[in-house]
Amino acid sequence: MAETVVTAPPPASPGLLSRARTDGVTGPAVVALSGALVACGVALDLRRDATLGLGTGVAFVLAALAGPAVVRFRSLATALVLQPLLFCGAAAALARLGGQNRGSREVALDVGTTLALSAPLLFAGVVAAVVVALVRVGRHLAARR
Repeated sequence: MAETVVTAPPPASPGLLSRARTDGVTGPAVVALSGALVACGVALDLRRDATLGLGTGVAFVLAALAGPAVVRFRSLATALVLQPLLFCGAAAALARLGGQNRGSREVALDVGTTLALSAPLLFAGVVAAVVVALVRVGRHLAARR
């Protein structure tokens, strides 16, 4: 008597996009996408007048709002720490690539001055990110009850 073996295909695992919709985006993906968004803003400002302006400001605020909103809950701290680093990176890129500074000392002074003059924008972005994160934590706690 011959034995019949029935094989079935493995169950289909959810795709990358459907997992991102249900679980959220991974921390490294949020870092990469936020960095790319802010880099586009820096490129616009470099094209315009090589100072931290509207392009970088809008891109930074969008990244500050979107990062904590789409990241996985367990990676929420990553999205909060990322915002000041993105801003400092944008200021450093503008100082280095702007063509107005010669030498690392002038670049460092330009970055420090830019950060001091743009502190309200930096604080607004960080506060926006914290508010989005607190809303997510509140929703998570409410769903657990």
